[in-house]
Amino acid sequence: MTDKQKQQFIDMACELSPENLCCDGELSRAQTNARYRKIMKRWHALEATVGRSVSESEAWDWTMEESRKKVVDGT
Repeated sequence: MTDKQKQQFIDMACELSPENLCCDGELSRAQTNARYRKIMKRWHALEATVGRSVSESEAWDWTMEESRKKVVDGT
């Protein structure tokens, strides 16, 4: 899996966080569900390109891994 693909999963995981998914409560339940389905459609398409399933928690783990590297590297 490329770094670009990992970043796409991370970006979608961010989109799926509750506050982003429902726009801090501004969207109706129907709008939120439609938004969720649209994001998950993109997620599954990306999984197909990488050839395996990727969980949201795996994407969040990548984010934490990158943060730790920055701390260690001092960047």
